[in-house]
Amino acid sequence: MTERSRLLPVLTAECEERRNRIRSAFQSDGKAGETLRALCALADATALRVLEGFLPPGPASSGLCLLALGGYGRGVLFPFSDLDLLFVFANADAEARLRPAISDFSRTLWDLGFRVSSAGRTIEECKRIEEDNAEFHLALLDRRFLAGDQEFFQRLNEHVLPASENRAREFLFMQLKSLTQERHARYGDTIFHLEPNVKEAPGGLRDLHAATWVEQVVRLRNGGGNRESTPGEASGTAEEFLSAVRCFLHYRNGRNDNALSYELQAVAAERSLGWAEGEAAPREAADWMRVYFRHARTLNRRLLDSLEEHDNTRLSLGKRIAALATRGRSLILARAGRLEITSEFPLRTREDAFSLLNEAARRGMPLGREAERSVGIAWKAGVSGNGAKTWQQFREILGAPYPAVALRSMHRLGLLADILPEFRSIDSLVIRDFYHRYTVDEHTLRTIEHLQELAQPRDERGAHFTDLWKSVERRELLILALLLHDVGKGMPDPNHVTGSLEALDAAAARLHLEPDEKEETGFLIGHHLDMSATLLRRDIFDPETITAFGNTVATPERLGRLCLLTYADIHAVNPEALTPWKAEMLWQLLAATSNHLSRSVDRDRLHAVREAAFLDEVLRCSGGTTRAEIEAFLEGFPRRYLAVHTAAEIATHFALAKKLTAGSVQTELKPARHTYTLTLLAQDRPRLFATIAGVLAGWGMNIIKADAFANAAGVVLDTFQFGDLHRTLELNPSESERLRLSFAEIISGKAPLEPLLKSRLHAAQERAPKVAVPTRIRFDDDSSSRCTLLEILTQDRPGLLHEIGSVLAQLGCNIEVALIDTEGQKAIDVFYLTQNGAKLSPELQHRIATEFWGRI
Repeated sequence: MTERSRLLPVLTAECEERRNRIRSAFQSDGKAGETLRALCALADATALRVLEGFLPPGPASSGLCLLALGGYGRGVLFPFSDLDLLFVFANADAEARLRPAISDFSRTLWDLGFRVSSAGRTIEECKRIEEDNAEFHLALLDRRFLAGDQEFFQRLNEHVLPASENRAREFLFMQLKSLTQERHARYGDTIFHLEPNVKEAPGGLRDLHAATWVEQVVRLRNGGGNRESTPGEASGTAEEFLSAVRCFLHYRNGRNDNALSYELQAVAAERSLGWAEGEAAPREAADWMRVYFRHARTLNRRLLDSLEEHDNTRLSLGKRIAALATRGRSLILARAGRLEITSEFPLRTREDAFSLLNEAARRGMPLGREAERSVGIAWKAGVSGNGAKTWQQFREILGAPYPAVALRSMHRLGLLADILPEFRSIDSLVIRDFYHRYTVDEHTLRTIEHLQELAQPRDERGAHFTDLWKSVERRELLILALLLHDVGKGMPDPNHVTGSLEALDAAAARLHLEPDEKEETGFLIGHHLDMSATLLRRDIFDPETITAFGNTVATPERLGRLCLLTYADIHAVNPEALTPWKAEMLWQLLAATSNHLSRSVDRDRLHAVREAAFLDEVLRCSGGTTRAEIEAFLEGFPRRYLAVHTAAEIATHFALAKKLTAGSVQTELKPARHTYTLTLLAQDRPRLFATIAGVLAGWGMNIIKADAFANAAGVVLDTFQFGDLHRTLELNPSESERLRLSFAEIISGKAPLEPLLKSRLHAAQERAPKVAVPTRIRFDDDSSSRCTLLEILTQDRPGLLHEIGSVLAQLGCNIEVALIDTEGQKAIDVFYLTQNGAKLSPELQHRIATEFWGRI
């Protein structure tokens, strides 16, 4: 303890001074390589000074060596990364003798501000590969001698460890491959994230480290040991850029936090982080992130190439080659789940390249590394054909069962941009709105992948659309429309649809598209937002909505293509965007519009006596009642009430209505697969809709959709579909009854709403929004013959629907239908409103808008 007390004050001051100097240098020049080496040198010098204090050289420390592992072993150290250390002992006796001193050594380094992660092994233990600790053995590949018995280390490094690693090389490779797949899967197998983790996400620095480990394992097989890997120029530049970003994050956050947050992207862009001196650097965050993703793509590609190359060499000749098809001079082969070509028949022309790409799209089998390289060489060497010929070859790929498989390779090689130069405008383009998870080019390719997955849908969301995808006509035009539908986002025109249509004009002229091909593709691009806007912003159970939308699409064939495009477009925004509810509503809109186009048109208001067949079914489900009672209950409900509820559900509603007494409330809470549905019946009263919304907000529920119905007898039947974000009801079944009691007490006036809302709203106010959403209010008197539509776009927050409902109730408005949607931090709500059974007057619309501008 005396030695420790003597060392600590001196070393603490020295470490603090050197750390400050290193940090100042980085903040001044942003050079990551120099920073990492300086921090590593500081750690080395400090570790040796401390070790000398507790473990003086001589016979006492023979049979011991101290190794640096992992990143520290590679000679780099990030500001708040761990010091990965391994003590290797000659035997168990040496370990027992030296362990107290080593414990003091580690504790002192912690006190000096180093995050120490240390382990101890005897030389016998080093000979064994621990199958449940592959990460340790991979880190050991980057070992570096720090201190101790040099001769002992030489024996360990040249004989003991290489022998065990060589025996375990296939195990190490398979573990590395498995760990990589698991890590990538946690991040959706894409480099493109709004707030990427610069270490662990695909394309992060971990991909570079994994690639070097693969290369080291390959050298083990070839007897080359674990020599340091030399990255190519592109990988070296990418490593320096991402290392600078990680250093910046560590210093900015004061901890080992590697998430490149939305806010810090703007700071990094403003500082021109990662830019060489003299280069013109982007100052906008979106432009800076495009550069980040291009570097991430380089590192990710290096890892995937390394894994594939080693996979190919592992397979025996008999297992790895199976002839699939002959195309001209090229024999196409299947190898390790990828397409390759034989060296005897190299690709020579663009026709050869198209043939191989078409085979990939036809079979759903991606190109191998060498095949992809051969395609790129043949493409550059070949003579560009005329536009019409190129379109004939390209359309084969687009019309194949798995077009995205080939398009991925074409995008990586730059071939896609050769055919469609307009696609360059969205390469790595970031949309910073907290709703779009991916860059625009990644979003586009994912739309096509989601369509081809419909052949064997992964979940119930796609089950309805499988037959539609398999039978869709002119599939190549649908895929072409998806490739171009968002390119306008990379163009100056603020309306990206206009820009995308201009891109189609240029592409159609270049590729000599037939007029009808251009017209059909242009329709899909020009209307690619219509179907999602209709299902999310309009009452799809209102015949007027269906009539208007049906008039837009005009033909069943266009309807089918637009439906598939909409499905894919929503699905590819982010993993949560296409909820089961949205998929079901999309199918309902498709079915209703298809019926309309087949001339099956409905009436507006319901008069129950005319609905004999349906009424009979409700009567059968009810039991113990009369037809007259059912008719009296249904009289006055809008037709959409029958459209959105089954006979069994209506029978349940009727039973609840019979229990109603003055001042009472009847509720039913029904769980679905991903949501809950609340049905509430009560005699009409002021602010009923707003109160229900307030209770749900107070319980932390996310309202998805709401319907408000009233019959001729003044019974209000409100249905709310909501998500349980915190799984309160799922994890605590008794809370469902408490929620129902909460509704009954608050709506009947026995308990106040404000205390329930207060804590939830206070917590929300403490979190500043990451994206500022300007408020927009619009009224629409044309979309419905009975109602005025109010569209509100504003910053999403808990209690918003309660606040809107309160204002509308205060001004005497009746909410017929509420369509609630969020995109990231943007609330987009649509209300079908009436006052005294009629549309809202212009004066009332002005009062509503004025009231909202003062509140939201």
